[in-house]
Amino acid sequence: MRFHDAIVGLVLLIGALALLVYAQTLPAMQGQQFGPGVFPTLVGAGLGITALILTIRGLAAGRRQALVEIEDGLFDPRGARAVAIVLGGVVFYLLASDWLGFLIVAPLVLLALFRSQRVGWVTAIVVAVVGSVMIHFAFYSLLRVPLPWGILTPIAW
Repeated sequence: MRFHDAIVGLVLLIGALALLVYAQTLPAMQGQQFGPGVFPTLVGAGLGITALILTIRGLAAGRRQALVEIEDGLFDPRGARAVAIVLGGVVFYLLASDWLGFLIVAPLVLLALFRSQRVGWVTAIVVAVVGSVMIHFAFYSLLRVPLPWGILTPIAW
């Protein structure tokens, strides 16, 4: 299914504005120049710029593009499987991350996503583990956002 670019752009613009407004409500952190609102503000600004470009491009296309276009492959079983794996990964993370910890759950979710896209085992394992460690380092050490340690709490750095 494909929506007109102007419609998608306007929906994204509303989301970007909501994110920017919400980011301003996050409290400042004492002793730090950057608080928890910096990252959402950057994401909201980037999303807003992208939304404006998409909306302008869609309005310029005018009636040459249908408002909604349904494609033949919309109900492809592979697509439904991919959506189910992504949603399952999110639900698994929400349910298991506090108990098992980010460093166990994130590589498992990434591995499932990579394998569902037919990425080789070695590549999938290496990228899932290295990517999870890098994400954890970025959030835990650089951004000072604690991620759940779960059963790894005794060895938390």
